[in-house]
Amino acid sequence: MVLEKLMSKLDDVCHWPAQTWMLSIISLILCVWFVAQAGYAAAPHIVEEVRFRSEPASTRVVIETNGALRYAVGRLPNPERLYVDLLQARLASGWQNNQLSVNDARITAIRVAQHHRGVVRVVLDIKRIKTYKVFSLKKPYRIVIDLQGAKPVKPPPPQQARAPKPKPPRKAARPLQAKPPPRAGSRPTIVIDPGHGGKDPGALGPNGLQEKTVVLQVAKALRQLIRKRLPRYRVIMTREKDVFVPLTERTKLANDNQAEVFLSIHTNASKRRNVRGVETWYFSFEAKTERAQRIAARENNMSSNQFSELERILRDLHETDRINQSALLAGATQKALVRSLSKRDKKVPDRGVDGAPFIVLLRTEMPSILVEVGFLTNKTEAAQLRRKSYQNALAQGMFRGLNTFLSKSAMKMD
Repeated sequence: MVLEKLMSKLDDVCHWPAQTWMLSIISLILCVWFVAQAGYAAAPHIVEEVRFRSEPASTRVVIETNGALRYAVGRLPNPERLYVDLLQARLASGWQNNQLSVNDARITAIRVAQHHRGVVRVVLDIKRIKTYKVFSLKKPYRIVIDLQGAKPVKPPPPQQARAPKPKPPRKAARPLQAKPPPRAGSRPTIVIDPGHGGKDPGALGPNGLQEKTVVLQVAKALRQLIRKRLPRYRVIMTREKDVFVPLTERTKLANDNQAEVFLSIHTNASKRRNVRGVETWYFSFEAKTERAQRIAARENNMSSNQFSELERILRDLHETDRINQSALLAGATQKALVRSLSKRDKKVPDRGVDGAPFIVLLRTEMPSILVEVGFLTNKTEAAQLRRKSYQNALAQGMFRGLNTFLSKSAMKMD
């Protein structure tokens, strides 16, 4: 009714019909809106800071931005350079330092420039590198470039530099120590880690079933199999009864005993009661999916909101070879586990292999995996996990996967 009166008055005062006026006004509003949206979508992210840290065998370069952005990576020869193009980005206002002098064993300098409109290019002048990895993190948003040297070098004094804004220097992260060779005559060691324990029950199932109890029983069954079929190997468990063991102490136990393999056993949980299946995880610097982030946060005993704390721990570099070996161990274990369980339950879902930043795997110096043997929140799997026969089937699957991995590695079995 109001619109009809307005159109009538427009007819009275204007030569154009009211409908024409209304269409003109609507068109004008839409034009303004589209221009605003285009400007908003095209608003570049800001590159706020570039810094580096040198370690004896590695260099880390960090590019801080004010939001998530896309990037492209490439290498150029003669002289050798590695570059990262930050797309839809610009340098922060007042950017001063376009070049950082590094001069360690891997790179001589880092150069930063507005390559062209909408693209910031970060160039690393290479001396000699073996491998490199580029990935993104958030909270705060940043692009990380990890460079590994061709061979260990004499440790230089810790260096830190950053541009453009000064900040208090950060304490250099302690580089991982190489694992010493086993003592003459000593037996190779496998460490089995039953998750949780004591004051930490882990996931909870129906009728009071607790993760800490189930995984301890499975771990003991696996230990028995290894002792019987692989007497050459010594087996150590991070706990043999219902006690709480901090995650860092579990890792330390494996490292101190120069273990060949570290295998952590857990059960899963989900808000959706119909979800079931088995999955195997290895350490990765970054959770690729929201589900991986949630699982890592749960097993690390921290909330999703605290996940940025874990990211700060990830400043230490890890050998690419160890992570690759862990992925191979995870694949062999998952395949054998599904095959073993399929003999009892042909419908058991294979949830596959994935990587996530689990604290218990973070500082291990050997191939290491975390196996989720089923969902306690699923009524069917909870009932199965109670049964000794099913626990033995889980142990059989993990043993066969471990056996396959060791057979294909340099650690040949008798």
